[in-house]
Amino acid sequence: MTASQQRRQRIAAVRRFNRFYTRRLGVLRKTYLDSPYSLGEARVLYEIASGRSPTSSGIGRVLDLDAGYLSRVLRNFEKRGLIRRSVSVSDARQSHLALTPRGRKAFAPLRQVRNATPATRSTR
Repeated sequence: MTASQQRRQRIAAVRRFNRFYTRRLGVLRKTYLDSPYSLGEARVLYEIASGRSPTSSGIGRVLDLDAGYLSRVLRNFEKRGLIRRSVSVSDARQSHLALTPRGRKAFAPLRQVRNATPATRSTR
């Protein structure tokens, strides 16, 4: 087998792996883990729920999200009463984010599924 053929086989194997796990994890589904949130939204909620009073820029850095997309997600969460912003005492240009009681209630099922062992998670 030539080096070129080996390379093509390795590439094909990686693509099969990616397709399998993309389906298995449900990454391309409109919602994540049977919640009303997309994977990106669920990740943002998780970062806010972490309890470290993250900022928008901090979440954007950690999750490597486009600032415009993140801004829309946060605005949507705020309109739905899931998060609150409080101005940073050290830098008035920054706002710390926290879940509201409604946000904690909305996040609870995601936390529960996330904490489940892989064997107990539902699969499709």
